[in-house]
Amino acid sequence: MLGMKKWIHIVTLFIAVIGIASSLNAQDKKQSSYTLGGLLFGDLYHVQKHHLEEGDGATGAVMRRAYLTFDAKINKNWFGRARLEMNQSGEFETYAFETEVKDLFIGYTRNDHKILLGLSPSKTFDLIESIWDLRYLVRTPMDLQGVASRDFGLALAGPLNKKQTFRYRFMYGNGIEFGNEVGDGQKTMAAISYHPTDKLVFDFYADYEKLAGETDRSTLQFFTGYKSDKTRWGLQYSYQDRQEDPTLELFSAFYIRKLFQKYDLITRVDRILEPSPRGNNISYLPFDPNAKATFFVVGMEFPLYKYLSLTPNVVLTTYDKQSGVPTPSNDLHYRLTVFLNLE
Repeated sequence: MLGMKKWIHIVTLFIAVIGIASSLNAQDKKQSSYTLGGLLFGDLYHVQKHHLEEGDGATGAVMRRAYLTFDAKINKNWFGRARLEMNQSGEFETYAFETEVKDLFIGYTRNDHKILLGLSPSKTFDLIESIWDLRYLVRTPMDLQGVASRDFGLALAGPLNKKQTFRYRFMYGNGIEFGNEVGDGQKTMAAISYHPTDKLVFDFYADYEKLAGETDRSTLQFFTGYKSDKTRWGLQYSYQDRQEDPTLELFSAFYIRKLFQKYDLITRVDRILEPSPRGNNISYLPFDPNAKATFFVVGMEFPLYKYLSLTPNVVLTTYDKQSGVPTPSNDLHYRLTVFLNLE
């Protein structure tokens, strides 16, 4: 893993490249813009009970993520982003900090088609993320279960027809170690989505990841979602064949409803159809790796100011009974989640 100074050098070089590209496009100066912003979110939490001894009764405060983001619009076609991420350790009552590069890419857009080159969001759950839109509260299901949220490579997206009812997403990740959330091997991702209206979407996704050893991974995923000013919902089924590793299979549903034109009621349930392959290595919300599980989230988002919101929420994980071995204790978290958005 690269050190912090080296990451800063990489990001500084990226910003310099953006600056040079901008100076070479002086004729489009009126269309260029540069912004520096950030995000921060974390929890005050109490774990009433947990399958891990160190989690049982744990109480504390954790800053799960802080981002510093530089966005560049070079002209009407070219753009870029550099984002640094800082987070605290996902272990209970442990407060060590780590810093990584989250995004580092240059993009080009034309006729609603977009190309990205560099470190950018993977296509496994980028569309799901855009409808769930609550990563600060809980990551989307495959993200939570340890599937990489970023890949370094080439990404493309755009419409397949004039009405844009059919759209494609494609990404090739080369598997190099670049940041803490990058895929393990060379990974090809492809998706086709159908948008019968501007609010409703049906999505089919597949990928294949070539790993260094004798085993590879492949994923199939189906998702349908709806997003309006007052309501968001989604249904998801994901299956990842990990060959010699345990299979990752899950079903998820969420429903978010705006109340009193201001507050969001948040509900979500994930059904983990096979024991979680990552299990106890999942940061902040570990799962018992030996039992099937059902994961519930209920909360209410209260926006205090334009950039600040508080979300009291309860996270409950229940485990299926197992023959011949003790059933793990349920995991019950009470959290007050703080979200500061300065982007």
